[in-house]
Amino acid sequence: MDDVVIVREDDPRCSALEANGYRIVGRSWGARLRLAEKPDLRRLEQVVTKVQATGIVVQELDASFANALFDLELANNADYPFTPATHQPLPVMSEVEGLWLHGQRVFGALDDGRLVGAVVGKVNDGVGDNDFASVLADYRGTGVGAAVAAASIIAFANDGVRTFAAGGAGANDASLGLVRSMGFTVEEQWRSYER
Repeated sequence: MDDVVIVREDDPRCSALEANGYRIVGRSWGARLRLAEKPDLRRLEQVVTKVQATGIVVQELDASFANALFDLELANNADYPFTPATHQPLPVMSEVEGLWLHGQRVFGALDDGRLVGAVVGKVNDGVGDNDFASVLADYRGTGVGAAVAAASIIAFANDGVRTFAAGGAGANDASLGLVRSMGFTVEEQWRSYER
């Protein structure tokens, strides 16, 4: 990736790169959610409740779920869109186990005890940052991804976090739709160029 250049879409260098023979090989975005000082979390709570009404349990997960999260990530890895700016490497068990040791919090959706969706995030400089979200193919489009995302936002908000960040590949319409449904606003878009 030595010849890859990643710049914001509004950067004047985009025109120069294109004129010099670079082509766009990926697009990505960054979004923010800003809550009021006394946030109204009812809409997010309803997202969780709707999925739980189907029998799926949505909860924060402890490190005893490391194997289940590893399996979930392994099953979904090929489905992550690849761009130079956004890619999800194959999971490594020791790294998955280390999530909890490095301050990440994991929220999952369990269907009859089976982990079918999860979101991993942490607070960086007061901002709740979503590291990644993962939902098994059979459960996509059912609200599971929204429920685990909402559960994480609620938990962080209850801890005093008021600003949240998320990002992803431009090719991942589902991810972008999910963050928008949570109230995020896309604030930056990026282009990945390759010579």
